[in-house]
Amino acid sequence: MIDRAKLACENSGRNAYDDFAEVSKIVEAGATHKKVLDYNLSRYACYLIVQNGDPRKKVIAIGQTYFAIQTRRQEVADYFNQLDEDNKRLVIRGDIKKWNQMLLEAAHNAGVITDEEYAEFQNAGYMGLYGGLTVDDIHKKRI
Repeated sequence: MIDRAKLACENSGRNAYDDFAEVSKIVEAGATHKKVLDYNLSRYACYLIVQNGDPRKKVIAIGQTYFAIQTRRQEVADYFNQLDEDNKRLVIRGDIKKWNQMLLEAAHNAGVITDEEYAEFQNAGYMGLYGGLTVDDIHKKRI
């Protein structure tokens, strides 16, 4: 698998020795010790190994999922960064609306039912975020 990943690295125009640095380590082999070849892998090398690996192996499947998620995150970030400020604000507003709905649902599932209980719940959240300051304390500091 390393050989295929190294080949992919070289064919992409990179120096495989930079991404697949060969090192040796000493391991116990019964009553003796012996040197074993090992590698220090760059992030790119890890990516190539995972993408060229057998997805039936759990560690490979997990790695492929990780890199797929990271790729999607980067695509979303690139899209967001191309927006003008007004559209960025609209996207953020939509996200906050979703997060607030999720927070309300979590509070409800935790037994927070009334408006007064929810206000207390939110205030406890602010206190956790702002070192014990209540919503009123935060507003007083801003003035």
